[in-house]
Amino acid sequence: MQDYHELEIWQRAMTYAVEVYRFSSQLPDDERYNLTAQLRRAVTSVPLNIAEGAACITNVEFAQFLGYAYRSLKEVATSLELCQRLYPAAQSNVVLLDEGQQISKMVHTLIRRLKTSTSATP
Repeated sequence: MQDYHELEIWQRAMTYAVEVYRFSSQLPDDERYNLTAQLRRAVTSVPLNIAEGAACITNVEFAQFLGYAYRSLKEVATSLELCQRLYPAAQSNVVLLDEGQQISKMVHTLIRRLKTSTSATP
């Protein structure tokens, strides 16, 4: 068990969530209950699952929550790609896609490290 505030991956996920929220606020009003809401739910799930996982007793449990965060990042990426196709005139989200990919790599690396760790606790 560790303080999630100290995890770089959580800090980046929090910043990323704020950036995605800002982007989603620029989507058309008719997307409020669809893409906007879906993007926000998915991106919010990332730091929440990292924080919850950091509170787990074992590395296996922590890795499980990181898996949820990883899948949520893929959901965010797909939603952003859909936004690119539907609203090409909207603010470019290439930077958001890149940051999401970087965080995904960090999550995946941490999952692998936790699963191969000899220690039973994070």
